[in-house]
Amino acid sequence: MQNKIKFIAAFTALFFAVPLFAKDSKVKNPGKNEVILIGKIVVKPTEDMNFYAQTRGLKDEEKSKSASYHIPFAPEDPDDYDDDYEDFVDDNPKVIFEEGEFFYAKFKVNKKTRNLQFNGMTKYRFFGSDKTFVWVPFDFNVDVPKDVSAMYLGSFYFETEGQDFVFKNANHIDEYELAQEALDKVTKKHFDLYRADLKENPKEESKKKK
Repeated sequence: MQNKIKFIAAFTALFFAVPLFAKDSKVKNPGKNEVILIGKIVVKPTEDMNFYAQTRGLKDEEKSKSASYHIPFAPEDPDDYDDDYEDFVDDNPKVIFEEGEFFYAKFKVNKKTRNLQFNGMTKYRFFGSDKTFVWVPFDFNVDVPKDVSAMYLGSFYFETEGQDFVFKNANHIDEYELAQEALDKVTKKHFDLYRADLKENPKEESKKKK
């Protein structure tokens, strides 16, 4: 999986607000062209995070908070929160997860291709703060069989090095049984998890940053 992931880190402050929870605390049963995806993201830095938090102006009470991240991703530009993203938030009981938690979300599937493509990044907040975050790549695609209602993407463990938080290592780990247990707690009925085969997205020409 290491060769399939592009490492990207950015440190420009971004402030925006999105709902954390929808009305129902359970994931609604997926429809004919929908699937529940589940997985986990953990980022472990080698940097002295207490010192780093001080340099970013975090208060003592903020330092005790857990890291958190967005699913499916957090656009760099707040204007990119379009209708599709708002629909996604409305359709899922949770979109921000804490470190160590399995993320879960219901996605719509193209009925012709049966493929889901992710080519964005997940905003991973150390201490759950916008003052201390990195962008973690979420760059792959998966095929969804017609008879599958829930898929396990795997558990992604990243390591970073130095104050620039350069990604030096990535492990894609199978924690299937734990993922199944986590899913059963948030769905109204049991769905057998299907292990997804993550495929590399087609390469695109790098865009020049303004």
